[in-house]
Amino acid sequence: RYMGSAMKSKPKTVLLVGYAKLPEETAAQSLYGTVGVALEVERETGIVMGSSCTLVLAMASDFIGRILRGTRLPDDLDGAIAEISARYLGPAQGAVVAALRAANDRWESYRRESP
Repeated sequence: RYMGSAMKSKPKTVLLVGYAKLPEETAAQSLYGTVGVALEVERETGIVMGSSCTLVLAMASDFIGRILRGTRLPDDLDGAIAEISARYLGPAQGAVVAALRAANDRWESYRRESP
């Protein structure tokens, strides 16, 4: 919710987005060229509250979202990547993992720069 030029309180979450190049054999590659993974993360805890990714099939994006929801960045990143690698068997798997790593890099930069 927009609260004017002076926010009354700091929002509880931030939105992080990471991108990675898709392999040629994916339908999304012809549409987007890259896959994007967006994560809504609680500022204080690093817990992923929600996520979305630019895969053509909504079911694939929803599936990745269910895996990521509740993940704590950066502590649970390797476990989430292992689960995606074991369970998401689509040709965009490597790109999704790379985009997730890029989003985590943004989180780590944010945490270093944020007071």
